[in-house]
Amino acid sequence: MKNKTYNKRKVFVVFLIAILLITGLIGRLVYLMIFDAEYYQKKAEDLHERERDIKAARGEIVDANGVVLATNKTVCTISVIHNQISNKEAVVEMLMKELEMPEEEVRKRVEKVSSIERIKTNVDKEIGDRIREYEMDGVKVDEDFKRYYPYDELASTVLGFTGGDNQGIIGLEVKYEEYLKGQNGTILTTTDARGIELEGIAEDRIEPIAGKTLQLSLDYNIQ
Repeated sequence: MKNKTYNKRKVFVVFLIAILLITGLIGRLVYLMIFDAEYYQKKAEDLHERERDIKAARGEIVDANGVVLATNKTVCTISVIHNQISNKEAVVEMLMKELEMPEEEVRKRVEKVSSIERIKTNVDKEIGDRIREYEMDGVKVDEDFKRYYPYDELASTVLGFTGGDNQGIIGLEVKYEEYLKGQNGTILTTTDARGIELEGIAEDRIEPIAGKTLQLSLDYNIQ
């Protein structure tokens, strides 16, 4: 009789623990679905959004009369998205031809498994437009800016110059970097779990803000 009572108690205790665990799990699930739903939804969206920068135009530098001493030339950055490439060999062949790069280097970057792989920067806009016209899956052409000085070395020690990322390095270019650099924009592309862009869903864009113009007291004619 004692054994039966003892066994009944054991069964009751196990049953009670199971009920408490199930209740706890249900409570947690309800909390996640109702109170934390927005947080996890945002997390899920972030996992399926690919972000690319839209470069801001650097502000011009002009002389006392408005003559442009430093401006921008539009160039392109060519990139590939591994998961979106449908014909690897065609992409490699096209990029080799248009960018005049060795096959080994192009193939290495095209075959690299990454969210987005940069192939070449500072590509002439004419070449970038040609690559865009191929409309190849996984090949991205983004416009960028390269600093251009119309009068070459005129007042170069005063103006200074920028680096490969179009950031001021020396002279007025770096002294007034905060005003000249502008603010980059963003392209957000929605993808599936494999990183493939979803058709029929518009890209979200945050437009860039161009840098401010810097006017000097320097006179081009006198220089």
